[in-house]
Amino acid sequence: MNSRMDLRMFLACFIAVLASILFLWHREAPAAETRDTMVLASFLGLGSDAKSPAIDFELPNLNGSMVRLSKFKGERPVLVYFWATWCPYCSSIRPAVTKLREKVGPSEMEILAINVGGSDSIERIKRYQEGHPVSWAILYDGEGKIARAYGVQGIPLFVLVNKEGDVVYRDSEPPSDVRKYLH
Repeated sequence: MNSRMDLRMFLACFIAVLASILFLWHREAPAAETRDTMVLASFLGLGSDAKSPAIDFELPNLNGSMVRLSKFKGERPVLVYFWATWCPYCSSIRPAVTKLREKVGPSEMEILAINVGGSDSIERIKRYQEGHPVSWAILYDGEGKIARAYGVQGIPLFVLVNKEGDVVYRDSEPPSDVRKYLH
C-alpha cells in the first residue's frame, strides 16, 4: 500500500513540476519556443482545439512511392491515421473511416493511413490490404520514427492537419464533424 501511495505522490509531483515548467517556458519563451510548447501541449492532449504545426514526414506507400505530408500543404487538409494490422480496434474503426471518405472526397481531404510498423512487415500489410482494400493511401513506418515524432501512445490515432499545415484535431476516433476543420 505504501509503494502505491509513493507512486501516486511521485506522479502528482512530476505532473505539477512539468506543468510549472511549461507555464513558465510559455510565459517567457520567444515565438519559436512557444510554438514548440504548443506542439508538446497538443501531443499531450492539452487544449484539443489549439493549433500546432504538423511535423512533416515522408514515407513509402505500398507501391514503394514516397509520400510527403507537406505536398498537401496549401491544397487540402490531411487526416493522418496511425494503425496496425494486429490492432482489433483499428480494424473495427475502418468502416467509420470508409464512411468519412464517402462524405468527404479526396479533393476535399487526403487520408494517409500510417502503419506503425512493429510486428508488421510491408509484405504482411500488402497481404492484409488484399483482403481489406481501402480507398486511401497506406504508408509504412517500419522503424516507427513518425509514430514517435507524433507521440503515438495508442492506436488507432487520428491527427487532422489543416490546409495551412497545422494540427487541428487529435483523438482515437475520427472527427465526428470533420467539415468544421476543413475550412
